[in-house]
Amino acid sequence: MSRITLTIDGQTIQVEPGTTILDAARAVGIEIPTLCYHPDLSLRGSCRVCMVEDVRTKRLLASCVTAVINGMEISTRSSRARL
Repeated sequence: MSRITLTIDGQTIQVEPGTTILDAARAVGIEIPTLCYHPDLSLRGSCRVCMVEDVRTKRLLASCVTAVINGMEISTRSSRARL
């Protein structure tokens, strides 16, 4: 399978398909806060502490449950994501 290329906070990275935004960010040392996330539990995304902004669509996304998409541009630092 082809790797997926995306940008998080201006840093372009490549990850495997099916990787969440949270895992992609952590792989390159970008910290996104979490509350309900735990790797041994099923993913829910219910607390919304890990929200990030898709720069192109302006949508807020729960990073722990959102799979990356090729060409995605994510901001963890936007004013909307930090609210």
